Amino acid sequence: METGSGALPLVGVVVIVVFLLILFFRKKKEPEPAPVPEKNLPPVSEKGIPEGMDELYRCGVDPCSCGVPVMYTLHTCRHCVRLKDFLDRHGIEHRLVYVDEFENPARREIMATLRSHNPRGSFPTLVVPDGRSVVGFREEAVRKVLGLN
Repeated sequence: METGSGALPLVGVVVIVVFLLILFFRKKKEPEPAPVPEKNLPPVSEKGIPEGMDELYRCGVDPCSCGVPVMYTLHTCRHCVRLKDFLDRHGIEHRLVYVDEFENPARREIMATLRSHNPRGSFPTLVVPDGRSVVGFREEAVRKVLGLN
């Protein structure tokens, strides 16, 4: 009869379990963020308004005063592209307010106005001069507020 032969497999199992726990709970190194390529972006005022975009800012905070529909959009929004294409195809003069081009505090002010028409603050949101709005690209609703039916 061998003595102590059962201890060896037990030690092996403990070592493997400890090794697996170390692998599982070790601190993972965060990947370095990719460098952002420099763009030739216009200077931004202290209010967060890019140079030359004062009129779009005014449309963003008071869309009903623009006299044309105002579309709140983002550069990354594919539904926004569909709405913009619809407006262009139908010859509807409009203003595009790319919210992601503004910095705070201007962006916060624009978003507050957007949320007054669309509490979720989602994109696209189209606001016509009489204050009616359409959230998302819903063709029938857009046609109705623009009088295209």
